[in-house]
Amino acid sequence: VPYDVALDAVDEIRPLVPGGATMAQMALRWILMNDAVSVVIPGARRPDQAKANAEADALAPLSPETMDKVRDIYEARIAPHVHQLW
Repeated sequence: VPYDVALDAVDEIRPLVPGGATMAQMALRWILMNDAVSVVIPGARRPDQAKANAEADALAPLSPETMDKVRDIYEARIAPHVHQLW
């Protein structure tokens, strides 16, 4: 994915992040809520990052509208650059 395209996607997703959550936590929560996902293995360099990642599971479920908006952003901005690689 071209860097500028990825940054545009992040800018579109940022307003959807629930209050009190980080972008990484929201991303992990979104992944965990997808039926096709059975496990998430996030990276962390520091103990506080690992703790914050683990706390993503405690976030309230994202609304169906938020799930749809993130999916739409993915399909519009990211999928065209990666789906041919699958």
